[in-house]
Amino acid sequence: MRNTNVPAAFLAAGLLGANAFAGNAPLDVILTSGTAAPGTEAGVQFASFMAPAISEAGNMAFVGNLSSPTNGSGLWVGTQGSWNMIAREGQSLTGGIGPLKSLVGSSIAFNSNSQVAFIARSGSGDGTLRVFRASQSLGVQAVASVGQQAPGMVPGVTFRDLGDPVINASGQVSFNASLQGPGITAANQGSVWLYSAGTLLPVLKGGDIPNLTQPTTTVRELMLPLLNASGKLAFGGVVQGPLVAPINESARWTASNWVPSLQIVGGTLVPLSEDGGGYVVRRVLPGMHRMNSAGTIVFFADHDDPLSVTKFAHSIWLTSPTGILPIVTRISSLQAYGEPLKVSAFSSVILDASGNVHFKATVMGSQVTPETDHGFYTRLPNGTVVQRVRSGQLAAGVTGARKLMELSSYAAVGPQGELFLTAPLKGFIPGVRYDRSLFVNYPDGNTSKVVATGDSIMVNGQSKTISTIGNYYTGNGHDGLASSINGQGQFVFRVQFTDNSWAIVRNQLRPSCPGDFNGDRFVDDEDFSYFAAYYDALTSGPGDLDQNGMCEDADFVLFGASYANIICP
Repeated sequence: MRNTNVPAAFLAAGLLGANAFAGNAPLDVILTSGTAAPGTEAGVQFASFMAPAISEAGNMAFVGNLSSPTNGSGLWVGTQGSWNMIAREGQSLTGGIGPLKSLVGSSIAFNSNSQVAFIARSGSGDGTLRVFRASQSLGVQAVASVGQQAPGMVPGVTFRDLGDPVINASGQVSFNASLQGPGITAANQGSVWLYSAGTLLPVLKGGDIPNLTQPTTTVRELMLPLLNASGKLAFGGVVQGPLVAPINESARWTASNWVPSLQIVGGTLVPLSEDGGGYVVRRVLPGMHRMNSAGTIVFFADHDDPLSVTKFAHSIWLTSPTGILPIVTRISSLQAYGEPLKVSAFSSVILDASGNVHFKATVMGSQVTPETDHGFYTRLPNGTVVQRVRSGQLAAGVTGARKLMELSSYAAVGPQGELFLTAPLKGFIPGVRYDRSLFVNYPDGNTSKVVATGDSIMVNGQSKTISTIGNYYTGNGHDGLASSINGQGQFVFRVQFTDNSWAIVRNQLRPSCPGDFNGDRFVDDEDFSYFAAYYDALTSGPGDLDQNGMCEDADFVLFGASYANIICP
């Protein structure tokens, strides 16, 4: 039987919380535009910043735009108050390949030893595209250059184009490249490379035979490698041959120390039972993949599905000690506060260190509307798929009943599977500039605002209002790609203010706070009003704190404990 008498202690705690405390999760201002740029000539200041990355040690790397009319960009590494410029537009590079061209738009990868891998141009005229590795101690080193003789290839075979590099904690660098020269055609121009201990060699290249049981099948294109701390590579590509059709022309490989191993190729039967049942894998999307520190890999692929109009269905696959398994398919059921849902399509996928798979999906169901048709979901190691955050939900921590609209396609993942996401907000509140919110969603379903446009923060003793939340690196940095978050829960990103100035800011991830429905890190009277509405309606949703499909007495007990404490941990 429900007890609707609210204890007086709860009311007292709520009133105290509402009057005595205010504010949201603090942002540390790390660096601002208008600040002198270390390593440059007197009077040169930062004008703006590209997305910063952070290492496990808390060091950061970013490309900065400068106030200088010439040589207006550079690359810095360091920590708050201690920055080292390790590359600058216009600087001469050793080996006769300088000067370095603009770094704006360069993709960077960053490891725990403050080494950066990036792609940029250097030389005369428009410059030559090159892959670089740089650090304060080693300077800027060219790893590969367009037009360079490709090591290990016949004389005259050179790099025609280079892909974005990745780097691991050991300083190994990997990238994909297209080739040109004697014997190279559109049918065999692809390649993946590994630079390690001063040696650059191909891992796999066009024309290689990836499967000895099919000697007529050869590699055509290779792309987007991942590289974890133990030196494991993972990459996808396209194959060709008389046994290959458009529906099964893709494949995936892993590698260690330049030795590749075929992981899966389109057309493979993946058995799921002793009677021979299973999935026939078709298209293996070569670029939609992630790898964690343990070397587990998650990727997208299509498989035969007679129930689908196209006869194929999109699915998410995971490597395991016993092989490769489909873990989320079009017919997977999602646990979403008691609302039955099915997957319609997938948008992105991320893998954390614990083996949890996080993905964005469009969903279908009897209660789904165009406003609520997508969200982020997590597949736990036990096979359960739970809803994390959904479009159409109320945005935490902003003024008015604003709802989340199109969620960002990718998320940065915290050490315990927390998801950092952005979304525009539905509705308009006169005089309020809450147009977009950056928030963190916790594995227990709670959501807390980090910051929103329209928020004001103190910058050098002056209050400034945020007009833009810059893009940030996604994932968790375990696969050689840059990341905005580290294992300590430090999340870095950039914001622009209404006066057009910029800042790099850092948010320290804090524990989840059950009952904090408005995301202001306090459980007070406003949150009590939210909870009372859920409780009176016996409804699912944010008030369902134990996520059993209904807001009931057990949730009242959980909320009461937080309400009595007032301040979130």
